[in-house]
Amino acid sequence: MYELPIRRLRIYDKAKVVSHFNSLDSDTLRSRFSAPVSAEFIERYLAELFDTAALVFGAFPDSQLRGVAELHIVPESQNYVAEAAFTVEPAWQDLGVGDALLSRIITAARNRGIREVHMLCLATNQKMRRLAMKHKADLNLITGQVEATLAAPWPTPFSLAEEISGEYHAIARAILSWPLDQERDAG
Repeated sequence: MYELPIRRLRIYDKAKVVSHFNSLDSDTLRSRFSAPVSAEFIERYLAELFDTAALVFGAFPDSQLRGVAELHIVPESQNYVAEAAFTVEPAWQDLGVGDALLSRIITAARNRGIREVHMLCLATNQKMRRLAMKHKADLNLITGQVEATLAAPWPTPFSLAEEISGEYHAIARAILSWPLDQERDAG
């Protein structure tokens, strides 16, 4: 797959994030939250997403938001720990979107001094388990779920440059596609 545009999402991207979550089927939402969730739950969750200290990233493989990754730093963790969560639209799964989002999350964690990134998924979620193993995570089975723990290396000038250049690339692509997005939204 080509270099996938991924950029940090901000409060002004909230409508895109809401639209993304509203486009997800019940199985995808169940996989994300490890339980069936209602539309009201999603609405409450998204209402607070940008109010937290979370870093939120979006994947735009076709200039549309198709995947979202969240990095929630655990407050007052002595080991500089964060939790990661992902959603990828079903039609875009198995195309490298989740892998690219996880790589960006690891880089963002690394550049912020996070030493461990934890992910929870249902024990039956083979896609997330394979993705975690691909990134050399330690997997532990806990009551119907798998906890994946990824060790983030120390930041380097290269990792900082990687994050910055990824942001610039995604923003430039968004700017270049902006007239198309406006025409699509108007039509």
